[in-house]
Amino acid sequence: MRLLLTRLFILLLGLVVAGPVRAEPVANVRIDRSDVAYVVNPDQTYSETVTVDRTLLTTRGIQSHDRSAITYYPDQQSLAVLEAWVDQPDGSRLLVGPEGRFTRPSAATHGAPGFTGSLTTTVVYPQLRPGSRTHLAFRRVQTTPPLLGFNAWSAGELVDPTLQDKMAIDLPADLNLRWRSRGAVTVSDTVEGGRRYIVATIAPTQGQEPERSSVDGSDYQPLFLATTLPGLEAIGAIYYRQSQGRAVVTPEIAALAARVVGDRTGLDAARAIYDWVTVNIRYIALTLKPDDGWVPHAAADVLANGYGDCKDHAVLMQALLSARGIVGQAALIDWGARYADLPLASPYEFNHAIVYLPDYDIFLNPTDPYAPFGSLDRTLSGKRVVIATGTGRVARTPASTPSSYRYAIDSQVAIDAEGNIEGRATWTMSTNVDAGIRATLASASSPSDLMDRLLLGTPEGGFGSFKASDPRDLATPLTVSATWRSPRGVTLRDNEAAIAVPGGPDLKPAYRLRRYLSADGARRTPMLVGASELSWTTTISLPAGIAATRLPSDVDVATGAGRYTASYRHEAAAMRVSRTLVIDRDVFQPTEYPELERLLYAALDDARSTLTLARAEAAVVAH
Repeated sequence: MRLLLTRLFILLLGLVVAGPVRAEPVANVRIDRSDVAYVVNPDQTYSETVTVDRTLLTTRGIQSHDRSAITYYPDQQSLAVLEAWVDQPDGSRLLVGPEGRFTRPSAATHGAPGFTGSLTTTVVYPQLRPGSRTHLAFRRVQTTPPLLGFNAWSAGELVDPTLQDKMAIDLPADLNLRWRSRGAVTVSDTVEGGRRYIVATIAPTQGQEPERSSVDGSDYQPLFLATTLPGLEAIGAIYYRQSQGRAVVTPEIAALAARVVGDRTGLDAARAIYDWVTVNIRYIALTLKPDDGWVPHAAADVLANGYGDCKDHAVLMQALLSARGIVGQAALIDWGARYADLPLASPYEFNHAIVYLPDYDIFLNPTDPYAPFGSLDRTLSGKRVVIATGTGRVARTPASTPSSYRYAIDSQVAIDAEGNIEGRATWTMSTNVDAGIRATLASASSPSDLMDRLLLGTPEGGFGSFKASDPRDLATPLTVSATWRSPRGVTLRDNEAAIAVPGGPDLKPAYRLRRYLSADGARRTPMLVGASELSWTTTISLPAGIAATRLPSDVDVATGAGRYTASYRHEAAAMRVSRTLVIDRDVFQPTEYPELERLLYAALDDARSTLTLARAEAAVVAH
């Protein structure tokens, strides 16, 4: 026992000396083999043979991988399951026959009927237990020349440890195919007997826990890309050809445009059209995929249906703009957490279509019903886009800046002699923040319910309600105010109380910054934080007989990530607290994390600081 305690003490001492230790992730699944083999024909049709072996290590691994699903497009592809079985820990093998294979319309067809004809074949594995090894081999054949040429993509697995990850491409030697790799990828490229053979192998990985707020894995994971496309411009030109004849100005569209626009012209007319499309055409969310054809419905059909996907919103808006003599162009973009440009032209870089007004150099996202004209959320900001023109054009959306994501709450708080709090607040924000606030207000079951949920997260609690303009009315600037009451929000024990500044129903409270903090003070992957300027101003009024005897010290911290300032002032029977956090940019690399952490802790530490109230005839304010 004494020896055991001694060893335990030495272990604990080592942990203290070494500092925080990052916990090793629990591996639930191991990928033993992931092989993809393409055979490409001169017309760029191809066969794709995929073999995947997984060992299911835990019950959680079984729950997440008890089946495999393969999607294909029957109008241009065929699919055959070649092999499927389970090898058990005792060495026995269970084959998956026809009774364990099901082909149905894919989930996307249920969520967006009429927008995709994809089918999904699902293989369900029997008798799984920890240690079972699943095996699947299937062949997908592209039977018609693909719209965007031949494209291949392989990215390293992040979470699950992987022993073998290989992609092989067998193609005619005279077919112009380009490839690029990034990270731990080994590529061989040889020619023999009129055929070219490319083999890309991603190095084995140990697997790791995903980090909160990470950018898309394709920004930093090992990557291999191959394409017959000559460049990104070709993608825009192909989309342009596919959408020709779809933005026709019919009499119905011309009449609608005239009614919506009235006597407005230019940018004001474009704003009116955008507001109408965004509010009145329901968004059928469907990720833009190359195999789906990239063909929008006719604008007249979109108008008649009253709904559409991103391509349809763009084409209807183009038709309405055209009816008023305004040029609108479709632009392809990634709407998500991918921020690094891919190293090679690839349609997989884009999953969404928006609208570009070349005469005004403005990008618009008419599928977001809460985004005011000209606003882009941060997952659309600073992104590479391909504009659909006859020759295609590559551009970039405006990058986020702190001033373009400005949020400010101004609160007036009155504390009475019994410690009850009466508060009111008003908000001001830039249009990029406006969209998120509109969505929050619109999704709340009621203004009072939203208020209650926000106040539940504060030390003082309380009840109240919001007053706001219609969040769905994009033509009207959003106004938001609130009133609330926190019964017994302040308790004076022994005639004194130390309280944090009452935050009230803050829509962006400082404590949410904790989601960007790491337990061990380090990051492995780039993090999406978001350029922002957040301001909190609170004026606290006190009743006669109660005074502030101590205020926190002012704060001014500047780092490589931004700046945090706070000031505390005593004015007659009131105190004025002003706090501002500026975060300089959207994405922080792992090497930049220490500067960000120092900035965030400056804000969090100050948010926890307390001021002291006391019953007294007179009190001297101290810092």
